[in-house]
Amino acid sequence: MLATVVEAPFDSPDHVFEVKWGGVRAIAEVDDGRMRIQGRNLRDLTALYPELAPLPGCLRARSAIVDGEIIAWDGGPLPTPQLLRPRLLQPDETVPRKRRSPIIYQVFDLLELDGVSLLSRPLFERRNLLHEHLETHRVIQAADFVQNDGIAFFDAVASHHLEGVIAKDRWSPYLPGERSGAWQEIRASQADNFVVGGYSFGGGAKGELISSLLLGIYERDKLRYVGEVSVGVGRREAQLLIDLLMPVHAGACPFPETPTVNRLIHWCQPELAVHVQYAQWHDGRLRFPLFVAPRPDVPASECVQL
Repeated sequence: MLATVVEAPFDSPDHVFEVKWGGVRAIAEVDDGRMRIQGRNLRDLTALYPELAPLPGCLRARSAIVDGEIIAWDGGPLPTPQLLRPRLLQPDETVPRKRRSPIIYQVFDLLELDGVSLLSRPLFERRNLLHEHLETHRVIQAADFVQNDGIAFFDAVASHHLEGVIAKDRWSPYLPGERSGAWQEIRASQADNFVVGGYSFGGGAKGELISSLLLGIYERDKLRYVGEVSVGVGRREAQLLIDLLMPVHAGACPFPETPTVNRLIHWCQPELAVHVQYAQWHDGRLRFPLFVAPRPDVPASECVQL
């Protein structure tokens, strides 16, 4: 279930308000001690997050399906999305321990319990059951929320430079695969997912493997060019990023109009999403974009300007 973007925060006794962390959305399925973690594009993420192995023991149930967000936390006051980058760049095998960053799985919904679907039950009932059946662990916890005071909560989130707030209708059912107005996203910072239509190389630092990503968003069925973002990662991460892009190399530009970039370009089929922060939009282009992380877990078709 996905949220609809709205412009302004609001107070409401019919909504609960949660932090939008900017992490990896993940559904976990537990059955008789076994666990599978799945991303938004149905990719199996279990091997990338071995720290979440205690989840079956944290659930007071034989089987369950939960929804939540995996965030990276280095012990500081705030999560750091960039710390997830080595995992998101990694293929499906387990990430070596030395390249793991500390994570927390913020579980915010309970979709099934002991074989009984809860999708049609209102959110507040699902949340109550979640808190009853999930024991807190060092890396697994039921997500906190605020009731009623959405404006004050948004102001607090914005003051800490977090991504935003998700407002959820407490009476809403869970609608898999739908972008519903029952869940509303209010952004406190400028960040979004964009499709990679190509990447440039050459003209930068000596030995640079990749210089920048050429970004687009979908408008109906066309990919609109919105600018390029410097990658600015180390050589190993640059190689892992290229490894993700090489299978989608294309012989032609995927944008209706070819961007003018004074470097060599490899065009790509528009399949890989990346997360980018930026200052603002100007004449249809991103201003001062900052590459955060690749998002192979996000379907490219979801990269639209909402």
